[in-house]
Amino acid sequence: MRSQADALALAERILSLASGADQAEVAVTIDDSAYSRFAANYVPENLNGAQTDIQITYVKDKHLGTASTNDVSDAGLRRLVATAADIASRVPANQEFVSLAVKAPISQPVKSVYASTLNATPDDRIDKLLPVFTRMRQSQLNSSGFTMTQHSVYAVANSLGVRAAFESTYSGIEIKAMAPQTSGFAEYFSRDYATLNSAERADLAATKATVSLTPADFPPGTYTVILEPPAFVDCLNNLYEAMNAGSVLENQNSWMTGRIGKPLFSPNVTVVDDWSNTLVAGQPFSSDGAPTQKVTLIEGGVPKAYVSSTYLANKYKIPNTGHDGYPINAVFSTGTKTREQLIASVDRGVLVSRTWYTRLVDPREVVITGLTRDGVYLIENGKLTKTLKNFRFYTSMLTALADCELGNTLYLAESADTPQPLAVPVAKIAKFAFSAQTSFA
Repeated sequence: MRSQADALALAERILSLASGADQAEVAVTIDDSAYSRFAANYVPENLNGAQTDIQITYVKDKHLGTASTNDVSDAGLRRLVATAADIASRVPANQEFVSLAVKAPISQPVKSVYASTLNATPDDRIDKLLPVFTRMRQSQLNSSGFTMTQHSVYAVANSLGVRAAFESTYSGIEIKAMAPQTSGFAEYFSRDYATLNSAERADLAATKATVSLTPADFPPGTYTVILEPPAFVDCLNNLYEAMNAGSVLENQNSWMTGRIGKPLFSPNVTVVDDWSNTLVAGQPFSSDGAPTQKVTLIEGGVPKAYVSSTYLANKYKIPNTGHDGYPINAVFSTGTKTREQLIASVDRGVLVSRTWYTRLVDPREVVITGLTRDGVYLIENGKLTKTLKNFRFYTSMLTALADCELGNTLYLAESADTPQPLAVPVAKIAKFAFSAQTSFA
């Protein structure tokens, strides 16, 4: 298990090899991940992998060459630098490049390393899964998924004096409970593995899988929808991705263009990019070592600001918020009701566990399309009454967030399209459009 000092020493070593560059930057990522995968209420494998990834940016007369490797031998590192220098000699000059990040004070991180995660063994992970299997057998269900723990170290050093390192742990579980024709899904992610209540997550998945035994047809249309955190975070991705200087100033295709300072969403909606939030416990600097600022993106339904990187801040002469282009520490506001109370407040609507293959259709209105998966349910008079077949949705997130109510608890949730988990509550959306129903559950 390697430390921040180890990662910085490796970055320094590589930087010393790039003496011919005008400027150079080296980033080192060290990951140690362990998984216990399960299927049919049984663990067939425990996996563990450690990997070191290195990237160098070599700048010469505004020509930038970038290369990466996981070969940490002396020959491999020399080859890495030579490759980046060769690329820089062959590509056109970037006349808009000003400088790599300059040295600036970086705040101390909040607690991001937990012994429960750092020291977890395969037996510890199995202990988390035994209550899952017990709950599944009670309802005659099969389950599949994984539980994982991870330790990561990131370090960056450049020729302008930037030296920064960050260490974190991360853990989680995904559970798919399966009946012959229906399924239920639950997940949980945290930096602290000790906070994972796997029995509670298993009960949520199993309860949804047994709402009804046969998935029902239901007409597509616009309904009140409860989005559980895995679905909500997936639907927010394209909204968040446009909240940066690249989309607003460079490409000018962001939904924020011309709308900053104007009421757009429900007053319930506030989003703050805050690495210091204890649930997020994020890195206090960007990948190039610029200090990351706390940014209020949306306040009381009003878009306020976007984030920026070193490159775009230099190009457009705007403040550098220390972001790589995506507000990856975004924290959504919360409301006053529990998940159960939000469901109880719906006369007729749909609960969505999870979405996938979500794609952007119209960036200016954040119209997205995708499919539901792993559990869609009819809500009648405040109760889940039927399992439904899956839907294709086609909806504007600007419209969706204009009339919404939020749960009282934040969860770290992730999807295939998020670079890392984001903090979101359960969301009740008054108008969410399903365009078609599938033939399968």
